[in-house]
Amino acid sequence: MRLRPITAHTPKPLCPLLGEPGIGYAVKLLKQHGITDIGVTLWYQPQKIRRVFRKGERYGVKLKYYEEKEPIGTAGSVKMAQKQLTDTFFVLSGDGLTDCDLTSALQFHKEKKALATLVLKRVEVPLSYGVVLTDSDSRITRFIEKPDWKRVFSDLVNTGVYILEPDIFDYIPDTGAQDFGKDIFPALLSGGLPVYGYETDGYWCDVGDQRAYLQAQEDLLQGKVRLPHGSGIHESARVDGTAKIEGNCSIGEEAMIGPGAFLRNAVIGSRVYIGPGAVVENSCLWQDVTVQDKARISGSVICDAAVVRQGAELSDGCALGTRAAVGAFALLRPGVKVWPHLRIVPGAVVSQNVTSGNWSAPQWTAGGAVCDTPENACALCGAYARVTGARRVLLGHSGAAALETLAAGAFSAVGVEALCVGEATEPMLFALIRSLRLEGGAFANGQTLLFLDRNGLPLSAREASAMDGCVLRQDMPPAFSHSAPVRRFDAKEEAYLASALPQDAAKPLFSPIAVFSDSCLLLRLAEAGLRRMGARDVRFSSVSGVELRPLETGFLLSPDGKELTVFTASHALTQEQKTLLMLALIYQNTGKLFDLPGVPRAAEKIAPLLLPDGGAECAAQRAALSDGLFSMFLMSDALRGGPLETLLKDLPETHILAKEIPCGMRDKGRILNRLCGQTDLPRTLGEGLRIRHENGYATIVPDAHRNLVRVTSESMNSEFAQELCDFYSNQIQQITEKK
Repeated sequence: MRLRPITAHTPKPLCPLLGEPGIGYAVKLLKQHGITDIGVTLWYQPQKIRRVFRKGERYGVKLKYYEEKEPIGTAGSVKMAQKQLTDTFFVLSGDGLTDCDLTSALQFHKEKKALATLVLKRVEVPLSYGVVLTDSDSRITRFIEKPDWKRVFSDLVNTGVYILEPDIFDYIPDTGAQDFGKDIFPALLSGGLPVYGYETDGYWCDVGDQRAYLQAQEDLLQGKVRLPHGSGIHESARVDGTAKIEGNCSIGEEAMIGPGAFLRNAVIGSRVYIGPGAVVENSCLWQDVTVQDKARISGSVICDAAVVRQGAELSDGCALGTRAAVGAFALLRPGVKVWPHLRIVPGAVVSQNVTSGNWSAPQWTAGGAVCDTPENACALCGAYARVTGARRVLLGHSGAAALETLAAGAFSAVGVEALCVGEATEPMLFALIRSLRLEGGAFANGQTLLFLDRNGLPLSAREASAMDGCVLRQDMPPAFSHSAPVRRFDAKEEAYLASALPQDAAKPLFSPIAVFSDSCLLLRLAEAGLRRMGARDVRFSSVSGVELRPLETGFLLSPDGKELTVFTASHALTQEQKTLLMLALIYQNTGKLFDLPGVPRAAEKIAPLLLPDGGAECAAQRAALSDGLFSMFLMSDALRGGPLETLLKDLPETHILAKEIPCGMRDKGRILNRLCGQTDLPRTLGEGLRIRHENGYATIVPDAHRNLVRVTSESMNSEFAQELCDFYSNQIQQITEKK
């Protein structure tokens, strides 16, 4: 689906690599290692694969086909061939290109007496793959499916090449979709069964997107793949003497290269015509393509019988589907895809995909998904509805009323009822989704939409990736087929206060309090909440008027409502003190503390046991750490028991230091992997790597959106905290310097 429109008319295993169907290289590899009895599982456009490969005579093998009636996962599809697989057998992915030494891998499998052996490969950027952790004996200890940078603890990835014993079928259910990587292998691991990883030093490429597709062909041309392939200029091709060919090129049967044409690192299919003065670089042209004079094609894929007219230009990342056409002197900006049979008019400048919808991948930032056009809003909201199944959502904004309105219309068009609260803060929206028991929501800020789940939390990396997939394959609910209402929700302040105020809010609160903020909304909520809590001596002011009177406790709210600064006339609470005080109050009220990101290790001295993430049950603790108003109400309630100094005296002492170390994007996973392997100290793999020392902790977390790694150290001793921070910062710098 990520290869569309290339795969709109062609199953991915049939996409040509130097003129050979991609799956043909897998068949060649098996034949090279003496394996000639091969089953092929099919689902998408199965008859096309049957027609091309028939019974395998062309390759000197015997092929038998197993066709899925509906997608049943990689393991489910292999189980269809159970009667054929009575001895140790290999499983290969039809869209992977590899020259792995299968004979050596099989020997490894037998020596380990493994039930399952996965062929693994080290890669620099493993975000799109299943990451695998192994012990010193190569036994697999953990799987992490498509991690974000905070969980890249290994650079070993699952290649989709497996060696399995027939007993594996005892662990694959007879019904339902089952996937090896997501379901079967983790279950085997949980059962203590022998699952091993064989690291190959051979070539491997997951031909999953257009960039990888072009890279695989370049690698074949450069001889990096130890498999036979066709390259060079076919004897029947006609190349004009004035044409210039540079780099590694392949020119197919009966192709015609006109006068003055220029080719560099290009794959030219059979019967392709390249006109006079045309330029083709770093691109792949399938069969029967026409490129007229003075056209320019760079970093693109052109499918069968497509036409590029005179003077037209295709930039890097473009693709033309089967029989698509680009008019004379038209310009396709980078990444533009044109679906099969569609036409670009002469002279057009095209910046978006030309299709029945916008299928370009969303751009994600720390603040959400970029939503800068109505088309993007419709695609994103439709994909969100498909992935989450939400039917009622809450919308709010921070100075982006137009985007909130746009999102509401987009949700309505795909059958999702939208409740709009207008101006709000992220923490308010988080709390309202939970208290109103809605199924999700979105917060508009600038040009981004931050999508939230039913617990009021930002979508996980997996859910964001699933939304990407929906947009790319246009798998969204059809617009206006069953539209839903858009409603205003005017009771936002009342509903938020009902969820944020302590249970016994009616008792008098005599402690003098001063609240400062430059947000009128936050000041209004603070006043309403504190008055309901029975505050007798409280005043409110903008940030420009920050000055405390004797005995007052001051609260400073950040404009976005996320941060709270707490201070008295004599001193301000450190971040560590504020966090620990919030956790102590939450534990006092609920009897539970959860080990969430941002919880310092000193919290272990507040609660005897830190529980794992409990989803909705963690709502109060999350709010205490990320909602300034909620924190202020909680702490104000605690002031009934005495002044701020009294609340602090029983807190454990801790010192936390943080440092950001710049690094390349490709270094992020290597840093976690190296640090995991360099320490024998107790460690926890979660959101980043946490290493426990005798007198403190260090946490290393790659930033998901910026090229840096964040080191956080914690200790009761400030000098040791500094020592830890410096030690791991230096370790990271050394790793990045030693490529």
